[in-house]
Amino acid sequence: MRDAARQAVQRLGEALDARSPVTARRRQRVTRSMYHEGPRFRPWVWRFAILMVVADSPAVIIGAMVVAPLMGPVLGVSAAIVRGWPIRGIQQAVVVLVAAGGAIALAAAIGLAVASFETPPDELLARTEPNIRDLGVAMLAGTVGAYTIVRREAAEAMAGAAIAVALVPPLATVGISLQWGRTDMAVGALLLVLANVTGVMFAGAITFIFVGYVPGMSLAGGAGQILRGMRWVVLAVVLMVFPLQWSGPGFLSRPPEGTDVALIVEDWAEAAESSADVIEVEVIVEGGVTNVDVVVASSGELPSVLALADSLSEELGREVVVELQQVASQTQRASVSG
Repeated sequence: MRDAARQAVQRLGEALDARSPVTARRRQRVTRSMYHEGPRFRPWVWRFAILMVVADSPAVIIGAMVVAPLMGPVLGVSAAIVRGWPIRGIQQAVVVLVAAGGAIALAAAIGLAVASFETPPDELLARTEPNIRDLGVAMLAGTVGAYTIVRREAAEAMAGAAIAVALVPPLATVGISLQWGRTDMAVGALLLVLANVTGVMFAGAITFIFVGYVPGMSLAGGAGQILRGMRWVVLAVVLMVFPLQWSGPGFLSRPPEGTDVALIVEDWAEAAESSADVIEVEVIVEGGVTNVDVVVASSGELPSVLALADSLSEELGREVVVELQQVASQTQRASVSG
């Protein structure tokens, strides 16, 4: 099986070499644009760091997505896999990890300093519930990104690909969510980051092969090493499919199994000074927030709604918004004698 795969890769390399319009000089330019080594490394680090900080600013979020500073290092890992450059691949992966950690920490610090909201804004919630479609979009963006790096004549498509898989906004969401104490939202945003990175790496690696960035002779001679690298990328994609397939709106915020919200509401109503009957309890999970609508029939004063919200929040382990509707409870008696 392994020998057959190597032979297939070798035949592919020979076929690509026969028709590839990518010259050795063009490959050198592409490599130089992705890997900033030697004296060019320090100036690039400063530019990269500035772009990462700017990308964390809401005022220029659209421009930051077009710039997409993390897109380059992620595609650098893809290129290193198919070119058989493990050292370069590790270096680019370290850049991605350090930049991601810095973005999360910076977002948490900014959130601590200036963020003040009672419920998560839509900009955060939109990045906390990824699904399998996000992985597909990331693969498409990785294909476009790798193609435009090699074929500069299609560079105008890079902006759309960068916006589709902007990595800094979900990283910022992770930091703000952690600072706010919403680990469920942080996990969702981190899942989106991993889906984007995995999809871009997978599609980028394959695209680099088919657009001619990998010389046919190198592809044939290093088939075993390339297959080993691609095996890990494919495994990462497969592992991402499972949580994304089962996720969706409310997936990370679903009430734990066995939690009886209605029972908690009834216990709360029993503390009323006069009799109170719970008529209806409806639970709606939307945008990572659990909304509980309660209808109670009572003619007297009910316990604090805030106390009910605190009890539900403590039980569910997340933010709960309670909306209470109280209807009058009246007793009528009639007697008819014949």
